[in-house]
Order: sequence, then C-alpha cells, then structure tokens
Amino acid sequence: MKRALLACTLLVACHDGPMAKIDRLRDALVEDDASKIAAASVGPACAEQPPVVVVGEKPGPYDAGCLKDIANAYGSKQGFASENFDHASAAAAAVVLLREGRGDYLAHADRWLGDVKSVKGKGHDVLRLALARKMAEVAPVIGRPLDDEPSARAALKAVASAIPGACPTYWLVANGTKPAPALDPEHAACVQLDLSRREGPGPSYGAGTMRALEGALALWRETERALRLGLGVMDGGAKATVGNKLLLIENATTRIATKRVDSPSSANVSFLGAVHAEAGIPLFRASDAGADANLR
Repeated sequence: MKRALLACTLLVACHDGPMAKIDRLRDALVEDDASKIAAASVGPACAEQPPVVVVGEKPGPYDAGCLKDIANAYGSKQGFASENFDHASAAAAAVVLLREGRGDYLAHADRWLGDVKSVKGKGHDVLRLALARKMAEVAPVIGRPLDDEPSARAALKAVASAIPGACPTYWLVANGTKPAPALDPEHAACVQLDLSRREGPGPSYGAGTMRALEGALALWRETERALRLGLGVMDGGAKATVGNKLLLIENATTRIATKRVDSPSSANVSFLGAVHAEAGIPLFRASDAGADANLR
C-alpha cells in the first residue's frame, strides 16, 4: 500500500483529472519558473518538416500529428481541434511555443488571435501566459532599429518563434533559406495578409527581407493588442503575470524603428489577388474603420 502511494506521489497521476496537467503548466507559468515550466511541458514533440502553404481554412500540417498527440497528453479525448480550440488544444499550442519555439507550426494566426482576445478558461490562460512569456523573451530583439539584413532576420525569427500562426516565410527568411515561390516574401499569401493588417503598410509594400519584416511586425502589433484585450477574461495570478509581461512587450514595440524601402509595381500583387479571388480564395482584405480583419 505504501509503495503504491509512493508511486502515485512520484508520478503525480493517480488522482489527476483531465485538467491536472494543464493546471500544473498554468501554475508554473504564473510563477514564471523556468524549471517548473520545462517539467510541466514534457511530452510528445513535433519533428521539423518543410513549411507548407495552408490554403483557405484547411488544417495545418501538424494538426493531425504531433499537435494531436500533445493535446491528448493534456487531457483531450478527441485530439487537436483545429478551430474553436478547447482547453487541451490551446495548451498544446502553448507547449509548441514554449518548447519548440515555432509559432509557424500552428496554422491560421487569426484563429489564435481570436482565442487570445476573448476565450475564457484555464487552457486558454495557459496559451496567453505562454505567448506573453515568449514575446517578452524576444522583445529586446524587436524593440530596436531594424534597418539591415542581420537585424531584420533576427526580428523575423523572433516573431516566428513566439506567435502562433506566424507565416512560415518568416522562419525561412530568418534562417537564410531560399523559399519556394509560393512562400517567398513577394508571393506568400500570409505575408500579404499580415501587411494588410491595421498597422501594416499594405500588401504591395516593399520587397525581400524588409517586406517580410513589415508583415511580421504588423502581426506582432496585432498579437500584442490581442493579449491586452485578453486580460479582460483573466483573473488572479495569471492576469497579473500576463500584465507584467505586456509592459515589457509594449515598451519594446514603441522602440521599433524600420527603414522604408521602395515598393515594386503593385501589378503583380493585384494580379495574384485577382486570380485567387476568382478561385474563391481571397488572399487579403483590408480592415474596415479599424475593425479586426479575420485574415488567416
């Protein structure tokens, strides 16, 4: 009997309900304790795969694989929900940010932004806590002059590592990998969509690394805003921790300084958009009067 009780104590599993592992990760993040966070996020991992283009509302390349396994490890009975995220799916996204540092493994940034802004509950708090932690960690890389290739690539890597649904183009460009045409900065739909965000310079802006950078920074600012709004559905220590991290994030955002680059002719962008629109897959649309655009 004593041996059984000791085994239960060591495994912390005998009386665990489906939310127990989420509770432990949430508590570790609230305490801001790196060793406890690492211990609470042990489990299935995602092996790196070549980035792919996720068209329309289709699931991401990891949804039915490692994300399903991670969600199941955090109490899900149905795997990873690729929309209308439940507690386990939100926690799975948090783990990918914390452990893999790859926001681009998660598809459809605006679904995640919507969850961060308004969905209440422990699993969703875990996502907000993880997101705030990662953004605060990379804030010094973002909040500075970003006016040359090295600084721009570092910022692109920071965004791709911290923000769920980040365009895979950002990770590729950050690491000096030549993207396939569908993922290069001039043609990637996710870059165009980020450039179309409220604080982006527009989908026809710039070229190359600096074009990708402005898209990534527009996503950064939109994610910061989502976290600020998400505080309204939080309470207690979780709310306080996210609030403290936000101060660091917002301070960094005010220090961003980029150089303007000449935009190529917008004819190619317009043509590409028209072709996709005819196929029923609009690439981008602008926000109306500052309202949030559901872009990805």
